[in-house]
Parts: sequence; C-alpha cells; structure tokens
Amino acid sequence: MSTGRLKNPWDFKRVYRGGKTLVSRNIVLYYCANREGMNRIGFSISKKVGKSVARHRIKRIYRESLIRIQDCLKQGYDFVLVARKPAVDMSFNKAVEELIYLCKKGNLLK
Repeated sequence: MSTGRLKNPWDFKRVYRGGKTLVSRNIVLYYCANREGMNRIGFSISKKVGKSVARHRIKRIYRESLIRIQDCLKQGYDFVLVARKPAVDMSFNKAVEELIYLCKKGNLLK
C-alpha cells in the first residue's frame, strides 16, 4: 500500500467539489474516492496560519501521521488537509489521534 501526492490544481478542485468534509479544531479534511487504487494526499496551508517554517512543520507532521495510520485506512481515496491556525502548536501524537478520530467519523478506517 502506497501513498501518493495530489499535485494538480484540478485534483484539488475535484476533491473540494465532489468530496466530503470532516472538521476538527486544527484541520479540515476533504476526501473523495479516486480510481487510482491508492490513497493520495495534498495540503493547503494558508500564509495566515504562520510563517513558512511553521507551515512546513505542520505539513511534515500531518504527512507522517497519515503514513503512520496508512495500514488502517481504506484504499482508493484522495485527501486534502487544510490547516487552521491552532495547528501550529500541534504535536505529532496529537496529530495522529486527531486523524484517527476524523477517519473514524468519516468511516475511512478498515
């Protein structure tokens, strides 16, 4: 099972328009099914969240968190994570817990 990246703007638009949304204090998780047979992830982190160092830290934490729970996730979905301001103070373990909570809520776990 592998994880890819969403790179193209139309992929992001497809997830935003045709997908579903899960909301927590730190992130908004958009997801929709794809035809790839594997999960792909994209990040959208506004400059309002923080400086570039903080934004890249958030991205690294959530990317690693998704890799950690990858074996528990159903395959064949595109995910877009939109970070909110409180995510700047997020620890790795809290990020994992938050993603598991959102995936349970969205019935994305096996």
